[in-house]
Amino acid sequence: MAEAWTERSERSHRFMFHAVAWVARRLGRGAARALLHLGVAYFMIAAPAARRSSQDYLRRVLDRRPRWSDTYRHIYTFATVFLDRMYMVGGAKSPLSVAPHGVQSFRDCIDRGQGALIMVSHLGSFEALRALSGRRDDLTVRVLMNWATGAKMNAVLQKLDPSFADRVIDTSASDFDRVLKVKAALDRGEMVGIMADRHHEGERTLDCEFLGDTAPFPLSPWLLAGMLGVPVFLAFGIYRGDRHYDLYCEQFSPGLSWPRGERMARAGSWAQAYADRLAEYVRQAPYNWFNFYQFWHEPAVGKRRAGGSSE
Repeated sequence: MAEAWTERSERSHRFMFHAVAWVARRLGRGAARALLHLGVAYFMIAAPAARRSSQDYLRRVLDRRPRWSDTYRHIYTFATVFLDRMYMVGGAKSPLSVAPHGVQSFRDCIDRGQGALIMVSHLGSFEALRALSGRRDDLTVRVLMNWATGAKMNAVLQKLDPSFADRVIDTSASDFDRVLKVKAALDRGEMVGIMADRHHEGERTLDCEFLGDTAPFPLSPWLLAGMLGVPVFLAFGIYRGDRHYDLYCEQFSPGLSWPRGERMARAGSWAQAYADRLAEYVRQAPYNWFNFYQFWHEPAVGKRRAGGSSE
């Protein structure tokens, strides 16, 4: 999650992941959360571009000029969710509570032994899905991610759970290889999570309306969904404070399918529909969305000043 945080941490504080993991295991989550303030303070000082991106986002979602405390809260919320991943993948008894909402259609799909795509995001923690898989031996959730990005953090998670890497479909592989691995997982009745709110360099995108302006959203999740024709779900694991998460699941489509000549237009309409749903959840939990880079084409402040207004 949040490559800006991961890459900076890997360059500057490689020991931090292991230190936080050690403290979390030996002294508990409360002590680990206290330690996180050091990392957040460093990030506030040493990552001005990410800090400005946080402020740009908060200005849009809060509809006001964000205070310093808003930015700190935003980054600290991310750091806490980052820490909680260790508990969610570690396999040991977790101090966290995850309350599921709207998961019946998801469970029905599992009962049928039918694979599905889950469109996840950088809102909260997609690892909250493990709260469902942990109660069922017949549920496997795999996630597409670039293993090389955040390799140090992945090494910590791998140490906590040796099967962690087996549940990852590495996006650094070729498109053809990736599609084959996704299809094979779906054919086995597994669930495959795809980050649908961030594009990678060279990926096809569509400018979608999002929080009052346009931003590029990836089309590949929807092109893949249309190619495979399996059910599509949305899942958002929102951190509510203290030890509590809410896991929201929605069946977005029983299965996408369209003529080849219409695939780009249809994929674009689904990308916009996804952006609309993401915006609804982001407004409910504004400090939970963790894209610490310039997401929109122009900063909100710059556009307002160009129009003649100032703050």
